[in-house]
Amino acid sequence: MGLKATDTAELFFDDCRVPVDHLIGQENAGFYHLMANLPRERLSIAVAAVAAVEAILALTLDYAREREAFGRPIGAFQHNRFLLAELDTEATIARTFVNHCVAEYNAGRLTVVDAAKAKWWTTELQGRAIDRCLQLHGGYGFMNEYPVARAYADARVTRIYGGTTEIMKEVVGRDLGL
Repeated sequence: MGLKATDTAELFFDDCRVPVDHLIGQENAGFYHLMANLPRERLSIAVAAVAAVEAILALTLDYAREREAFGRPIGAFQHNRFLLAELDTEATIARTFVNHCVAEYNAGRLTVVDAAKAKWWTTELQGRAIDRCLQLHGGYGFMNEYPVARAYADARVTRIYGGTTEIMKEVVGRDLGL
């Protein structure tokens, strides 16, 4: 659906034999090796989500300053100004938490729970923000010639890969003792 430059496919390795000298990690421990790197993967997804929000917000701000309706820029309408102010604030909050998580990762202290929080919060924000920005673009937002339409399609998978939002909330909820 989105991320047209990537190749997403299901892979099967039935009856596949790997020579011992080509083995990475311990035999039959692939899932555990994968789990060890999930916080880093989730943090990288969060970083990309915040960057996508900031990029689409900048694009939409430019559009809102230029596009006119009823004789004035669409950004001059209070509703649109408030919406863009909300998105800008949420992007700042998300960036602040993600920066904290990056610092924790660099110090070797990023927890599984904080990585899950960052991943689900930022990717949900990405979906919400791009949806609102697309709406501000009106009919142009639905045309693939406009970056906002492509960003909309690309954003959807971020709430799935690296663990779905629901799985991230399960990780956080379990940490709460629930």
